Amino acid sequence: MSPLQIHVGDLQCQRNPYCREFQTTCIDCSEKPDKKGFYSVKLHDTILFPEGGGQPFDTGFIDNVQVYNVQRKKLEHIHYTKSPVPVGKQVTVKLDWERRWDHMQQHSGQHLLTAVLEQEPYCVDTGSWGLGESKCYIELQTGEKKQKMPTAEQLKQVEQRVNQIIIDALPVIVHTESYDDASKPDSLPADYVGGGTIRRVEIQNMDMNACCGTHVLHTGHLQSVKLLHTEKARGGNTRLFFLVGQRVTNSFDAALQVSRQLNNLLSCPQEEFAEKVSKLQQTNRQNQKSAKRFMSELAPFIAKDIADQLTKQSVVLVYREEADMELLQLISYALKDQDALKPNTAVVLAAGEKNAGGPMLIVADTDNTIQNVVKQVKEAIDIKGGGKGRWQGKSKSWKGIDVLQKQLDQLTIGA
Repeated sequence: MSPLQIHVGDLQCQRNPYCREFQTTCIDCSEKPDKKGFYSVKLHDTILFPEGGGQPFDTGFIDNVQVYNVQRKKLEHIHYTKSPVPVGKQVTVKLDWERRWDHMQQHSGQHLLTAVLEQEPYCVDTGSWGLGESKCYIELQTGEKKQKMPTAEQLKQVEQRVNQIIIDALPVIVHTESYDDASKPDSLPADYVGGGTIRRVEIQNMDMNACCGTHVLHTGHLQSVKLLHTEKARGGNTRLFFLVGQRVTNSFDAALQVSRQLNNLLSCPQEEFAEKVSKLQQTNRQNQKSAKRFMSELAPFIAKDIADQLTKQSVVLVYREEADMELLQLISYALKDQDALKPNTAVVLAAGEKNAGGPMLIVADTDNTIQNVVKQVKEAIDIKGGGKGRWQGKSKSWKGIDVLQKQLDQLTIGA
């Protein structure tokens, strides 16, 4: 590690997480990009946080050179760019503040949520956490330590407690101390070697944990916390998903937009959405029952008409835009019941809108007859399928259906 570089643990981004622009010196840059096209740039100090402690890396700029990633290698911090940065040059580092602020809110919010859940009456520990692009989670040790998962009512109390602490604006204090390899705590990563700075983050009089991440000055900067849902994790643990700060507002905005759209579609206020949708589902089920009854009554008549046509031609094509696979199957069953498929005859059934395509069913007296018809079908229509006894396929378009009709009208099987 270069003696010119400030160690991870004492970086400017950790000393002052609110710093958005910073001047420093480039002390090293790879001569060539790696296989992914990135140069490795080392700065004396940085306001761009290298990924660690569950917190993603920052992005930003070194002068006009975009920084796409920042990673820790032992106690070094490496910036990844797609253009080289001159070694020895004094540079201005600019932070993508919106991304950082989001990470700070989620990370500090996780510390607060974990602290409240560890206290009585909940007494459940957090084993790990994840900061996702849209939502975060903490993994509660309900399996590994066999701790009891809080009830839905208790989680409401947790959310209220956390938001009250946010209103109280408790200070978030960072404590630092030096260490060497002999005194390094077990909680630090194995590659934290060569001595450095341990950082412990305290929510005043509530919680203190070792953490390298960037945090808010006080809980008031978290704005709000919203608990979402839970899901089972490995070993019987439970993941509790949550939002903090601006993500709560963004989620509400998205929900409000959906509510407005549903208001226009359903012609009722939000309070009546569930009732209106329930009635629509009931009506839809009744309509489906009626449609099935109608199709079962209609299929024998269509089959009778097909049987009459088969007395005059070898192959009959029936294409109905409003039909579906269920009706095609009912027609095929009716053809069998009426013994309509004589030697050297076949029926091609197709359904769906011309531009959207849909299912096709081919039935005949023998597999050889079916394959002869399939060959004609594939010459006119782009379709995939298969089967013995009957052929079933699906097309993305019926634009060639008229051409197919002419081909089948002229086809004589067994001649």
